[in-house]
Amino acid sequence: MEVGKLNAQLRPALGTGMSTKLRMKGQIPAICYGGGQDPVTIQINPLELVKSLDPIKGRNTLLHLHIDGQAKPTSVMLKDTQRDRVRGDLIHADFLRVATDKPVRAVVPLLLTGKAAGVKEGGTLHQVYRTLIVSCVPGKIPTNIELDVTALGIGQAVHVSDMKLPDGVTSVLATNTTLCVVTAPKAEKATEAAAAVEGAAPAGEAAAAGGDKAASAKTPAPAAKGGDKAPAAKPAAGKK
Repeated sequence: MEVGKLNAQLRPALGTGMSTKLRMKGQIPAICYGGGQDPVTIQINPLELVKSLDPIKGRNTLLHLHIDGQAKPTSVMLKDTQRDRVRGDLIHADFLRVATDKPVRAVVPLLLTGKAAGVKEGGTLHQVYRTLIVSCVPGKIPTNIELDVTALGIGQAVHVSDMKLPDGVTSVLATNTTLCVVTAPKAEKATEAAAAVEGAAPAGEAAAAGGDKAASAKTPAPAAKGGDKAPAAKPAAGKK
C-alpha cells in the first residue's frame, strides 16, 4: 500500500453483528465525515491503513481515500481510532474530510537541539512543551519543529515568539508562551537559602534564652524585713 493512499468500500449494513463479521473477514468499520457533507460509513483493511500512514507523521498524513464507486478520491486525515482492549488490534477508524488549500490544526513534536550554554555552567534545562499545535494546510504539516537552545544561558527562556517556523506554518499558542527555560544550579539555590537565614540565633541559644526567662519568672522574690514577719501565736484561752 502506497503512503498517502487508502482504499475503502461502502458499508451499507450497520450494527454490532455486522461489525463483528467484518472483523472476522479482516476488515474494520470506519466513517468519513466533515467538509460540509453527510457522513459516509465505509469499511477498510486495518493493515492497509497502517501502511498508508507516514511512519513519522502518523495521523498528520494527508490521505487520498479511494471509495469504490466514487470517481475521485477524497482528501482526508485520520481523526481517531479504536483498539481492542485486550489484543490492541484496530477495530474502528474515523476520517475527517479536509481541503488541501485550507489550514487545519495538527499536533507536532517539539525537538530541542544543541546543548544550552547555561547547562554547561551547571544550570538545568526544562522543556515546558514537548509538542506544539500548529495551523497550516494539510500538505505542509511538518514532521517536527526543531528549536536550537545552544545560546540559552542561565535564567533565559525561549518563547513562541522566538521560534522560526516553516513558511505557511503558525503556532496556535500565544506568542508569550514559554517553551523551555534554563534554571540556576541547585547549589546556588542552597547558598541563597542559607544566606537568607544567616544572622538568626541558633536553635540551642534561643531555647536557652527562653529557659532563662522562664527560670527567673519562677524564682520567688526575697521576703521583706521587719513588719513582713508572721504575727506571734496567741495564748490558748481558759488558763491564766
